[in-house]
Amino acid sequence: MLKIHYSLDSGLNESITPIDAPKVLNIQKRNLVLQAKKGQSVRRGEILAKHPSPFGGAYHAAASGKVTAINEHNLTISCDGGDETIDAVDVRSMGVGKDLLRTLQDLGIDVAPYSGKAETLVINGLNPEPGISVAQQLLMDESDIIQAGLDMARKLLTPGRTVLAVGKGEKFKLSGAETVGIKPKYPRSLDALVVRDITGREFPADTKIVSVMDLHDLGRVVLTGLPVMDTVLTIDGRNYRVPLGTPIRHLLDTVGIQPSSGDIVVLGGPFRGEAVYSLDEGVTKNDYGLFIIPSSRFPKVQDAPCINCGECVLNCPARVQPHLISRCAEYDKFEMAEKHGLHSCFECGLCAFHCFARRPLLQYIRFAKAQLKASRQTEQA
Repeated sequence: MLKIHYSLDSGLNESITPIDAPKVLNIQKRNLVLQAKKGQSVRRGEILAKHPSPFGGAYHAAASGKVTAINEHNLTISCDGGDETIDAVDVRSMGVGKDLLRTLQDLGIDVAPYSGKAETLVINGLNPEPGISVAQQLLMDESDIIQAGLDMARKLLTPGRTVLAVGKGEKFKLSGAETVGIKPKYPRSLDALVVRDITGREFPADTKIVSVMDLHDLGRVVLTGLPVMDTVLTIDGRNYRVPLGTPIRHLLDTVGIQPSSGDIVVLGGPFRGEAVYSLDEGVTKNDYGLFIIPSSRFPKVQDAPCINCGECVLNCPARVQPHLISRCAEYDKFEMAEKHGLHSCFECGLCAFHCFARRPLLQYIRFAKAQLKASRQTEQA
């Protein structure tokens, strides 16, 4: 078998370029509980939606304007170009406890990694996927903000050991954390594999891991008292600070990229990202890359039968059988997929990338997980 190495290295020659809010923001409704209504005027930073989980962060308006439409996909804001912003919250003066966590959650932070205690706190400073350089860029340009986030995380978790994981040979440092170099090859940037490299154990219960991007969001909230309202995206090798909800069409026009008919536009990374259904789809806080896959670059993914070549198994870092799990999912055998290691899957996407039959293996796995989660929520209701 040919072993391909997917490098996470990226040459950074430019600083982060800000992109102004467009005339229209499209906030994806998926997995959110709306708090705003059609016709409502909103200020920059005002809560638009909350996350249904007890730890998920709220979603806020990245610009002031008026909610002009709500459909099955999006909440649309027509921006008015004004600078009216909500009042800042003095997060730094708050004591550790439920009130602080609730405040951070209301400011857009997913507080699950900061709840409870941890013996070891790992900061994942590797770029998440090949072609995405956001982690390196933030460590290079905005380490003071990341440090503020780390100080808050340590305040909440009181870890005995804090480790910053970066690519081997990189010189990034954070106060209060030891730096450990990891070979910058995908999928070694995945959280579970980073934790294993640092601790020598798989899924240790006393260890928490957060990404540099998450700490950067936390640090900005701590320093400004304002909610998370933008993300940093790698587009065509450069990094841009993008208001949440910015339509992909606006981003491509701004950077001068025009996809051709049949090209696939991917929001996220080349392995784990999702093809967008429309160029009007808005950017979310967990998006760090935007890629155009030319129509002639790869054979199309299709619901073809598995040929049992074994390539997905040989390339799986979780040591499961993606071909078997995906076939269970394909025929609605979700519990059987679970028995064969469904929840051990990291969703790295290597199985689908190496599949000679071009089966949508990652999509089947995600589908099975979603169906099991939905059925169990229904049973508990």
